[in-house]
This record gives sequence, C-alpha cells and structure tokens, in this order.
Amino acid sequence: MKISTDKYFYQKLPSFDDFKGITQDDNFHTVPSNWIIVVADIKDSTKAIENGKYKDVNTIGAASIVSAHNAMRELEFPYVFGGDGATFLAPKPYQKRIEKELKGLKEIARRGFNLDLRIGIILVSEIIADGSTIEVAKFKLAGEKSVAIFRGGGMSLAEHKIKKELEKYAIKGRIKHMVDLRKLSCRWNAIPAKRGKNLSLLVAVRNEKSMEIYHNILDKLEELYEGKLEDANPVNFEKMSYKSFYQCFKNEKRLHTSIWSKAFFKRISNIFISVLMFKIGLPKKTFDPIPYVSSMSTHSDYRKFDDMLRMTIDCSPKQIDLISKFLEDLHKKGEVFYGMHTSDNSIMTCFVDGLSIGNHIHFIDGDNGGFAMAAKQLKTQQTQ
Repeated sequence: MKISTDKYFYQKLPSFDDFKGITQDDNFHTVPSNWIIVVADIKDSTKAIENGKYKDVNTIGAASIVSAHNAMRELEFPYVFGGDGATFLAPKPYQKRIEKELKGLKEIARRGFNLDLRIGIILVSEIIADGSTIEVAKFKLAGEKSVAIFRGGGMSLAEHKIKKELEKYAIKGRIKHMVDLRKLSCRWNAIPAKRGKNLSLLVAVRNEKSMEIYHNILDKLEELYEGKLEDANPVNFEKMSYKSFYQCFKNEKRLHTSIWSKAFFKRISNIFISVLMFKIGLPKKTFDPIPYVSSMSTHSDYRKFDDMLRMTIDCSPKQIDLISKFLEDLHKKGEVFYGMHTSDNSIMTCFVDGLSIGNHIHFIDGDNGGFAMAAKQLKTQQTQ
C-alpha cells in the first residue's frame, strides 16, 4: 500500500470498473494520516423517516456532499452517501472552509427542514493511533465520475467515536452563510421498480476472510441476475418522471434563507428551464434531454462499499426471497450481519456539475427509509 500526504492523493488514484474489484487488494491505498474524516448525519433520522420525512433526510445528506464540494472546489475527494447522512475525507488545510459550508447547511436543515444536522470531524491520525486503518479505492462510473470504496474499519470507527463523543468532535458555533446548492437537484419523482420491488441491502462480514465472503456474495447476486448484475440498477429510464414546477418550487425554496434573494431567482429560472426540458420537452434543436437522462443509470451509486456492502437493487419477489435465505444462512454460520428493506420505488438525489457525460452523479436509495431502515435490522443482529 502506498502512503501519501499529497492533497491530490485521491485525485491521482487509478480507478477500476468491475465492482468485484472491491475485493482486490491492489486497488486500495492507505489514506494520508494528516487528512480529516467528516461525518454528517441527521439526529433522530429514524423518527423523521417514520414521520414521512425520508426525502428531506435524503436531501440534506446529499447536500452535505455538495457543501463539501463547494469548500474544496476543483479538488476531487472521497465520500460515501449513506441515505441519512454522508462521510467524507479531506486534506486538513480545507477544514475551516468545510466547517463554514457545513455550518451554513446546518442552518438550512434547521430552518427549512426542521432537522438537526450533526457534523463531527476527527483526524485520520487519531484513528490510526487507535489501531485501525483507512484504505480507499476508486470504482469508476462514467467519464471522470467515480465512487469511493473504503475498507479497513477506520471509517466505521470514526463514525462510532464521533457519535459517542459528539461534544468533543462536533463543529461548534452558528453562522449566517449562504450555501450554494445549485449543483444539488431533487426534481425526479420516485422511480417505480421494474421487477416489482426495490431492495435496500446492507451486509457486514464478521471475520478475517471478509473479502472472500464479499466476493462470494457478489457471485451469488450475479447468479440471480444471470451474469448481469448491472440489470439490478434501479434507475429506470422508461418509468422516470420529472416533478411539476410547483413541486420543485415548494421543495427547493427550503434550500434558501430567503425567496427574495437574487440566488433564489436564479434557482427558479433554472427550475423553469428544467421543467421545460425534462417534463414538457423543449424542441431537440434547443436541448435534447434524452442523452442526459439515459446516462443516469451509468452515473448512479446504487452499489458501494464502506466497511460494508451497500446496494439498492431492483428485484423480483423471488429474488428477494433467495437473497434473504442466502444471507440468513451466512448469518447463522456467524459470517455476516445484514439488513434488508423493501419498497415499491427507489429515490434519486442528483449532484450535477453539468449535463454532459461524466459531469453528474446520482445518489440512489430505497423509498420509505431505504438504507436507514435496513440499518435497524443490521444493528439488531449486532446487539443480539
């Protein structure tokens, strides 16, 4: 494993395009010890979800990634979207900028969504001192877009330490700062499943043969999709639909401190044009939305890994039964903890640098709780 202190460490990493590469040692590199780990999550997210606010929770979780992007600008950094929050790594010199952006987002979450966004920061060196490691790899989606893959247990330990001692690690203070969330888009309706259900799946292997077991799990899933695991992608071009102008306006006004600002006026103009393009359909000589929309599936993060396997996949009822039985057998053998949550739809939150190929990424989760509800089952297994 190569160790670097370069702020471009992650940006320079080579990527792989076969998801089974998450089990290959050669794809992983040790994160610099002088970097920081940032954990953003919604307090009492389960309660908020049960009260029907999962899309709000999802939006703020994705917004934390966009806010970090604002702080680091052109710098590529590794992150993972977890449904009710996000975790990312950054070079230490960017910490003050990141804190400023996330404090501004914390105010948006409080005022616009009535959600308490908790943000904690811990040094990678502290995690190393505790005997853990953080290794990262890059799984390529399309163009220049990649999904960060984490292993080593360090990210999980960081999240545990921050949540256990939030007062020690939380960013302090409140500021009035206008967070630029123009690159965040939540304008697509829930996407109906093609095969009947969407499955949000979490799997954490319990022993030293973890990579071998994860490889076997992926082999089993591939078998259930007749060798084409990509067919499990829940982003369904044929069944996708854009929200109305009123729905977009109602949702996105909460991302601004004032609807009378110049920034919000620009946002409304953007919404109006987007509705014309994606819902009504501008003449193709003006803009053809089909290449962008049809590329969403290859730009989606429906499968990822951060010390556990996370997937949102389109399944038939039979496939869900077979997956459940397979994982339950592994659980009884003491090899895995797992959590599952089914829904009729998947939901998509978009991070859009631009409409061209490779300039957008789409965070995928199951409707009505997704990963957060699957985590309840997994945590129950871990505490039994």
